[in-house]
Amino acid sequence: MTPPSESLAPRPILLVSSDLLFRSRIDDAARAAGLALRVATTAERLERHLSAGLEPSAAIVDLECETLDAGAAIQRLREMPWGAELPIVAYAGHTNVEAIRTGRAAGAGTVLARSAFTLQLPALLLGVAGDERRRGEAQSGTREEA
Repeated sequence: MTPPSESLAPRPILLVSSDLLFRSRIDDAARAAGLALRVATTAERLERHLSAGLEPSAAIVDLECETLDAGAAIQRLREMPWGAELPIVAYAGHTNVEAIRTGRAAGAGTVLARSAFTLQLPALLLGVAGDERRRGEAQSGTREEA
């Protein structure tokens, strides 16, 4: 049985990207929002996370990832039992129209140009953190009064 403190802990964000510099920026923003980050740089790493039971609170996918097929990664996440409800935010350079189309076709709920993603990242992660807090409150049967 999972201890209550563990079951109420915020689920991590899953980042699918091989860009180390951008990963650092996303990790900093996730930490500021009180969220942990798990990274999949290859399809094999993604499968390891999933087979280990990872159920992320959200996924962020770099549509220009050079080490895996980002569209296939999004589809794989959608195939999971919880995949239909998973918020997936994907991003690519604004001139990479094909990658943006791929992200939408694969099932990303939000597809942004990299510049817009960068600007919206703190708010996106704070939204996920708030959702996770409410999930924890619902599981524990407690709610803070507004």
